[in-house]
Amino acid sequence: MFFWKTDMPKSVKTLNVSNLKAFDLAAAGHDGVLSDESGAVIVKPCTAREVSFYETSLLHPSFAAWLPSFFGTLTLSDELESTARHGNPCDREFSLVLQNLCYGFKKPCVLDIKLGARLWDEHAPQDKRDRLDTISDNTTSRTLGFRVAGMKVWKKEGNSNGYKVYDKHFGRVFTAGNVIDAFQEYFASNVNPKQVELIAGRFLAKVRAIKEVLESQESRMYSASLLFVYEGDGEVLDQALEDEKTRYQDEGEHSGDDFDQKTNMVEELKLIDFAHASWTPGQGPDENVLQGVRSIEKLMSRIAK
Repeated sequence: MFFWKTDMPKSVKTLNVSNLKAFDLAAAGHDGVLSDESGAVIVKPCTAREVSFYETSLLHPSFAAWLPSFFGTLTLSDELESTARHGNPCDREFSLVLQNLCYGFKKPCVLDIKLGARLWDEHAPQDKRDRLDTISDNTTSRTLGFRVAGMKVWKKEGNSNGYKVYDKHFGRVFTAGNVIDAFQEYFASNVNPKQVELIAGRFLAKVRAIKEVLESQESRMYSASLLFVYEGDGEVLDQALEDEKTRYQDEGEHSGDDFDQKTNMVEELKLIDFAHASWTPGQGPDENVLQGVRSIEKLMSRIAK
């Protein structure tokens, strides 16, 4: 069953549930995520709380601009639910239909950064709080307010279709003093140093913009993430930059959100994962998340130079 937003792109309106397939570009877990045939959208299992947060985020347009486009929710048939799980239990009734942030990239390099020193919400049982506190205490989550949750970097050669995959354990070994090494590894794809500086500079500008928005909002987002994506093929990246110039000249603005016309993308950055998020009027900005965003800003500025 579908529950659609209005004013959706034509390609999303034609979504065929029976043709959904497993999504293989998630950088950090996310069991059960599916994508459509075109690759323009993903279907992600969710809780009612996450649906509510996406819906109410539309009342906060400056914030919603930094979320993947939200198209609605659906419930899957038993057969499709089995396909989505791939043997992993999934007790979530609904699925979100969202913009696929990897759409428009030929070789997307993906970095998932978990935000916050505190990772649990007020509904978490004590054993979960203790477990997540232990992870935070022993990683950069506590000291910097963020942790590298996973990465996929295109290396052109090797297994996994040229990708090197870094799971959740990769990010847990870093300290505040050396976590920049993880960022440098993320940028160690098939791009040159000049391209790295350009992409990092764009990410830096977006991180700063997200920081400014979060400083003006009153919400709490536990275990939310920043998802970074850039084109890992240097030749394709150069072409994407040229295409971007043409789009600016033709339309006067970036057209990366045009779902009905696939365009080469340079980079993308959004906030994701709101299973433990809510709006908290009167409680001020989310300093737990902002600690991580500010730390990322400092690190990205070192790479962007």
